[in-house]
Amino acid sequence: MDWSRIKTIFIFTFLVLDLFLAFQFYEKRSSSQLDVIAESSIEDQLKANDITYVSLPKNSLKESYIAGKSKKFDLNEIGKLKDQTIDIYDEVINGTLIHPVLIPAANKAFFFENFAKEYVWNGDRYKFCKVNDATKTVYLCQTYKNRMVYNINNSFIELKYNDQNEIVSYKQRYLEGLKEVVDKQKVQEVLPAIKAIENMYVKDELNPGDRITKVDFGYYTIIPLSTGVKVLAPAWHLVVNDKDDYFVNAIEGQVIKVDSNQWSG
Repeated sequence: MDWSRIKTIFIFTFLVLDLFLAFQFYEKRSSSQLDVIAESSIEDQLKANDITYVSLPKNSLKESYIAGKSKKFDLNEIGKLKDQTIDIYDEVINGTLIHPVLIPAANKAFFFENFAKEYVWNGDRYKFCKVNDATKTVYLCQTYKNRMVYNINNSFIELKYNDQNEIVSYKQRYLEGLKEVVDKQKVQEVLPAIKAIENMYVKDELNPGDRITKVDFGYYTIIPLSTGVKVLAPAWHLVVNDKDDYFVNAIEGQVIKVDSNQWSG
């Protein structure tokens, strides 16, 4: 047996293995460094353009798409609601207050949510999300697992108030049967908030001097199916300069700007 030859083969084999492992380590390290550089780069670019933002959530999230159907209301199911007359049009409740309710000067979000709990069917499943002073409309979003469902066509409460700052009527829409559309083991890690901002920046949705004044996480409708089922994506909701609403799909990254007419009431 040629021990010298065998020894040479072993040395050559271990040398190749060492080179392979060294290459793998270098690739991994370079990839990590590029990720850091990329994140630093977007932050530097935003800073250079004087684009600022509120404090961003740091925790990582794992979510999936959810789906539900617009509820068709039935007067017998809804029952008697406090101090109001109601009309039902299939998927919409129209309520008119017998005695208008004055909106306080302070703690308005807390007041609106408590008003919904007291006067609106299943009102405890909604949270305050926006006011449109031009149309005197207050919007409350339905929630799922304590997160906002941003879907103006199917899951909002719209409170109307008069010139005396009194709530006089409302409309309600509701999505029922909300649930994840994939198995819990298949949920995906969502894009971090800074990545959502980067996607907006790359799409030229941010201008020098802009400030992102609100960042929160919820759901936004992307696919209304012919069966009546609404599919909603986990999404970052970002408000620019306290007026322009954007949603960034937290799994696929698409940027959606909400037309102000969708909030017109």
